[in-house]
Amino acid sequence: MLLTTEMNGDPLLPVHGFPVRAIVPGYIGARSVKWLGELTVQEEPSTNHFQAHAYKIFPPQVRAENADWTRGLMLGELPVNAVVCDPHDGATVPATVIVRGYALTGGGRRVERVDLSVDRGESWYTADLSADEPPWAWRLFSRRFTLNPGRHELAVRAWDSAASTQPEDARMLWNFKGYMNNAWHRVRFDVTG
Repeated sequence: MLLTTEMNGDPLLPVHGFPVRAIVPGYIGARSVKWLGELTVQEEPSTNHFQAHAYKIFPPQVRAENADWTRGLMLGELPVNAVVCDPHDGATVPATVIVRGYALTGGGRRVERVDLSVDRGESWYTADLSADEPPWAWRLFSRRFTLNPGRHELAVRAWDSAASTQPEDARMLWNFKGYMNNAWHRVRFDVTG
């Protein structure tokens, strides 16, 4: 864990956590607390509202009005996830397109593989990965495709060093707060003739 007062060599802006922000690699962003004024070291989880109540995951059948807040799972380590950055959803691209994005995972694991599909998951292509990164770091990926003209849907999934991957659909991990959605990221784009 790091305590930081700067980002990219400049003082933190209030929107990014001025005066001090915690950086907790491998855990959900909510654990990288902004606007720190005091630290308390303790053996058990905090009882503050966000830790004990707000940042919880519940089964799909539970809603806010029937949630037992003492039984929800606390948010913690990041699950493996991958995101396509280019092309963006709704883009128009030439027949030869380079797909780019990033993948990350938590728990001290490493991103080991990223797969891309242009046929809704019927077949997969392995992306090229940036150099092996330390745990908790983004791993950049890319892959060149030559596609026929028309509308395409691209899906991406990553695999980590524990052989964990992403679910195909958010319905498999739905919770009423929407937390920890790491389902396949999809973008739709048009290829010009």
